[in-house]
Amino acid sequence: MKTSLKIPRRSEHVKHGDPAKQPLDQLRFIPFYILLVAAIAALTARLFYLQIIRGSEYEELAKENRISFVNIPAPRGVIYDRYGVQLVKNIPEFNVTLTPAYLPADTIRLQELYQYISQLTGVPLRTPPLEAGAAGGDTQPPRGITELVAEGESLAPYIPVIIKRNVSSEVALMLRGRQRTLPGVGISVTPQREYITGSLTSHLVGYMGPITKEVADDYIKLGFDPSRDKIGYAGVEAWEQDTLSGKNGSKTIEEDVAGLELRTIGDVVNPVPGNSLSLTIDVRLQASTQAALQRGINLLNLKTQTTKSQSGVAIAMNPITGEILSMVSIPTYDNQKFARFIPFDYYTSLLKDPANPLFNQAISGQHAPGSVFKVMMAGAILSKGLIDPYRKLFDPGKIVIENKYFPNDPGKARTVVCNKLDGHGEVDMITAIAQSCNVYFYKTGGGYAPDKVTGIDIEGIYEFANYFGFNRRTGIELPGERKGLIPNRDYKRLNIGENWSTGDTYIASIGQGYVLATPIQVLNSVTPYLNNGFSIKPTLIKDVIDGEGNIVKPFQTQYLDAIPATPELDPVPLSANTISIVRRGMEKVISEGTGEDLDRIEGVQYAGKSGTGEYCDNIAQKKDLCKFGAWPQHAWFLAYAPAEKPEIAVVVFVYNGGEGSVTAGPVAQQILQAYFELKKTDASRK
Repeated sequence: MKTSLKIPRRSEHVKHGDPAKQPLDQLRFIPFYILLVAAIAALTARLFYLQIIRGSEYEELAKENRISFVNIPAPRGVIYDRYGVQLVKNIPEFNVTLTPAYLPADTIRLQELYQYISQLTGVPLRTPPLEAGAAGGDTQPPRGITELVAEGESLAPYIPVIIKRNVSSEVALMLRGRQRTLPGVGISVTPQREYITGSLTSHLVGYMGPITKEVADDYIKLGFDPSRDKIGYAGVEAWEQDTLSGKNGSKTIEEDVAGLELRTIGDVVNPVPGNSLSLTIDVRLQASTQAALQRGINLLNLKTQTTKSQSGVAIAMNPITGEILSMVSIPTYDNQKFARFIPFDYYTSLLKDPANPLFNQAISGQHAPGSVFKVMMAGAILSKGLIDPYRKLFDPGKIVIENKYFPNDPGKARTVVCNKLDGHGEVDMITAIAQSCNVYFYKTGGGYAPDKVTGIDIEGIYEFANYFGFNRRTGIELPGERKGLIPNRDYKRLNIGENWSTGDTYIASIGQGYVLATPIQVLNSVTPYLNNGFSIKPTLIKDVIDGEGNIVKPFQTQYLDAIPATPELDPVPLSANTISIVRRGMEKVISEGTGEDLDRIEGVQYAGKSGTGEYCDNIAQKKDLCKFGAWPQHAWFLAYAPAEKPEIAVVVFVYNGGEGSVTAGPVAQQILQAYFELKKTDASRK
């Protein structure tokens, strides 16, 4: 039987054979080819956009990511007193840092390191949870080491993270000695201010604080780094900010994405250290002045068995040069507490204190000057030639001012009284100064028809008060100075809506009514009598000193009315005879006037003028002290020595101090005595 072999046709093999060997249909690849071409086109377009159209922009951004500008702080200048005693210095602040990139990779070693740093610094390992009910409050728990490092690592692992600020030098030395066994641990050093004399000079020196958002842009333009740098907030620190701060330096570095510095690009601009200042004050006299003033206030409160006063001012100045030798405003504050940061609790307590310790009353306290204003009045009256200085006017203890609009109506008249109720009798200019006779200055200030005396009137008072430095700022190198107030005829109409009256002039003639002055202005008002007729600009800056100890700006006396400072320009119009008369009157204050009970100074004759200024401010109103006919009184005393050749002038003001010669006079005498004792001590050492 034959078996036949059947060979399949090719078509049957393809149809029924292995599917993998079947030919591909080319139409199925068309969508893939389209997508591939589209992707290549899109990628090409994107590359063209990024590299050609915006290439330069992204190149700059990439450059910014790897190029950083580093601001290098400039050392701040320090502050000395006139004899080189340091009042302010820079000290290093040691901060403990951890650099995340250099910390141990081993978890056990890392935790041991954290534990050691925590025990040494007091910073917790982890941030403690908020206590119940404390969420959203002002007090937040301290950040833990773990969280601080984790945050720094996520941002820039090669940038040191500050774990603890202001550790002791012992801790800093201990950590530096162990840095080889403590990977990632470091000590950074930042300069901080130390206010050596603290509250003794706080109103003069001031303090520093951070650069706020409101002024940050302005200081960035000047090269400051608001995240690190501080600026002066008060005192000389603020006024001489540009002198003390110097100029920060800079460098440009290249760094990787983790913040690791790779190299420095270009030249480094080195910082320029700030200049130092030598102040005009003698810190020894400053201490004596503060002690004398505080003692005077304490004695007043002890005598009255109440807290009658908590505030006062005492200033000593060289009346020939304008150099401030001491300046004290009580109460004061401790600026050393502001050296590193401004503590909220302490600052708030100062703001809430009704005596306002942050307020420098020496330059900003506006008060009725009372009878110390008569020193200026005497010169103005004599310079105008309104009365012969030796002509005597009778003081019966009070006089009546007729109302010129209603001369026949006694009810419209006004009675003004002298400080001595039964009067001083016959009084000339010298006696009027010595006895502080109100009636004499009423008559010569506002005029008095029965004695045929033409007064200087308010416009004359206004004119001469400006000559003597009232009604304007002296320009002393301290922020916050106020200019006081000397009214003219328009003042009352413009500010109160009433016409100026003769009675207003009478009251202004004795430094009352609308007249206000700061203690520095009162002190400055005596200088024209002591330096042949010039109103000196008070100054706190003696010399400006560079980093090598060279004087780059020496002291120069300046005059209030002369720019530039030349004694030939605009002196106060006082004749030699007028100066002599007023000085004789002030000498007589001590020998047989209102200051005759004050202690003498061995070997030194001094002169002065007492003042008692009535007032009624918001504090007096709250205490119900403002009673008509028995107003509360501020105590003033103005003095200088030696009488024949003055080299120091002093003003003392005690808030609510009562009689000037009783409360302020002894303080002034003690300051003068301290000055001459220090002078004698210095001479013996030469």
